[in-house]
Amino acid sequence: MILELTGNSFTGSYSYTLDAKGRVNIPAKMRKALNPANDRTFMATRGADPCVILYPVDIWKKIEEKLINLNKGRALNRYFTRNFIRYAEAVQYDHQGRVALPAELIKYAGINRSVEIVGMIDRIEVWDQERLKEFEKKFAERQDELEAIANEVNF
Repeated sequence: MILELTGNSFTGSYSYTLDAKGRVNIPAKMRKALNPANDRTFMATRGADPCVILYPVDIWKKIEEKLINLNKGRALNRYFTRNFIRYAEAVQYDHQGRVALPAELIKYAGINRSVEIVGMIDRIEVWDQERLKEFEKKFAERQDELEAIANEVNF
């Protein structure tokens, strides 16, 4: 699949703190990379990994198009779509660059206070810092597989 990006890509990793109202700052570099057509808005949902994913609205629409074209007669397709979409919520960052994460997503991702914002090219991941460290340990011993992926991408 070739994805056409509508703005600059989201890159880097940034440490922030979740405030008492469930808000976290979106780094200025990432806010600048968001296509203005998105009107400061992301769709927040559960990640496949234990994190919150923030999709720009224009990317989200492309995902919806793919989901709507899945065969609805297949129970597994309905289940996948339901459990991906049911937790999705539009969130908009304020003039200070903060976005309020839905409580259900904070709970799912196990976010306490220390947050890591990770750019993933066309989306942003929001992780609890300790959970991310633990998650990454799972892949430390898989260097051969990681090298194969690096070769596939040609770098």
